Amino acid sequence: MLNFKLKKNNKQRNSGLVQNPKILEVNLIKDEMQVSFNLRKHFSTLLFALFVATLFVVEIYLGLNWWSAYEEERLAQAQTRFNTLSEEIRKMKTTSDQISAFKQRVELADALLSRHVYWTNFFNWLETNTLSSVSYQNFSGKNDGEYNLEASTDNFRDISWQTRLFLADPAVLSVRVDEGGGDRDLENPEANKETAKIEFNLQIKVDPSIFNDSDFIESQ
Repeated sequence: MLNFKLKKNNKQRNSGLVQNPKILEVNLIKDEMQVSFNLRKHFSTLLFALFVATLFVVEIYLGLNWWSAYEEERLAQAQTRFNTLSEEIRKMKTTSDQISAFKQRVELADALLSRHVYWTNFFNWLETNTLSSVSYQNFSGKNDGEYNLEASTDNFRDISWQTRLFLADPAVLSVRVDEGGGDRDLENPEANKETAKIEFNLQIKVDPSIFNDSDFIESQ
């Protein structure tokens, strides 16, 4: 009897638990509340956020635009300076070419003048050191100091005196007479005194520096 009642009581407890489902309702989230967004209430905040974002984008755009214009202006100034420098360099090059050409003309004129002075001094020296009875028919040589003189005179004695006169000058290094002769009438010696000329060839070597020496030029 006892066992039966216990079983019955257990059965009634179990049936009571099944019939009362509120016992299983457990609040698993503490302070749980429903979330909702009120658009009307937060509309002004949303507009302000959009305004700030738009203002930020506009500022970035304006900043980039200003920086681009600034760089373009710097590039234009650099290009202007480059063009100015290029023009100055071109003018300087033109001036340099003109100066170089003028320098070359001056050097050429100086060389021609030096040669002219050289030969003038040489011929003045030659005239000073030539006997009055000796005349020259031809001349060859350069400004190296070696000259070949085709001359003529009235007698052989003048050839000897002319050679001695050249050798007496300290500037003369050597003198040589290659040949001497002429058209003479052996049957009429008296006619030779008036018409015949003795032709001879003088090879003379002198120091060429004397013709550029200022003391020598002044003495001439």
